[in-house]
Amino acid sequence: MTQSDVSGAGDGSTTRSAISHAGNRRAETDIERSARSFGGGSVQLADLEEVDVRTVFQNDGDGFSGWLSGNLDRLAKELGISGLREVSRDIAVGSFTVDILAQTDKGRRVAITNQLESTDHIHLGQVVTFAAGLEVSAVIWITTKVSEEHRAVLDWLNQHGDDDVRFFAVELKLLRIGSSLPAAVFNVASKPNDWQKVARQRQRVSSPLTSRVREF
Repeated sequence: MTQSDVSGAGDGSTTRSAISHAGNRRAETDIERSARSFGGGSVQLADLEEVDVRTVFQNDGDGFSGWLSGNLDRLAKELGISGLREVSRDIAVGSFTVDILAQTDKGRRVAITNQLESTDHIHLGQVVTFAAGLEVSAVIWITTKVSEEHRAVLDWLNQHGDDDVRFFAVELKLLRIGSSLPAAVFNVASKPNDWQKVARQRQRVSSPLTSRVREF
C-alpha cells in the first residue's frame, strides 16, 4: 500500500463525514421550518379575563332583565329546559318582586330572580316566597356567586320537596379575550337531583320522573 493509497482513504472518510454533517444540518433545518409552519414554539394565546358584572349591568333591573329576556333560550339550554320565553316582568309577591316571569314550551311557568352579587339570606327568602306564592314549576336564582350554605339549602329543597317546584341556582360570569366585548357564561350551581341525567334520557323509557321532566 502506497502513501497515496493511505491519503486517498483518509480523504474519502473526511468527505463522508462532511456529507453526513451536511445531511444532519439539512434535517434540523427542515424540522425547524416545519415547526415554524405549524406554529411550534411560537404560539401566542390571549388571556381570558373576567369582567365585573356591575361594570356592564348597573343594577338588577331593566339593564340585566332586558338583556336576559332576549337570551332566555341560552339559559334554557344550560338548564335542559324545553325553551323559555318571557311572560311578564316585575311581578309583586308580597313585599318582593319577581324580575321575570317566563314560560317553557310546555306551558310551565318559571320565576326568575336576579341578584348581581353573591347570594344572601334575603334573596334566599325571596326564592322560597316565590315558590310558595306563585303557581310556578321552577324558581331560577341568577347570581354572581352561590355560597356553599345557600347551595346546600337549595339542594335540600330539591331533595325533600314535593317535586311540584324545582329550584335552580345559576352563576353568571362575563368573560372576554383582549379588547373583545364580554361574553356571558351561565354556570348551573344547583339543580334538582339527577336533573341533567334525566333531561338527556327524556326520550328513553318512561318513568314518573322522566314524565315530569317531559312536561316541564
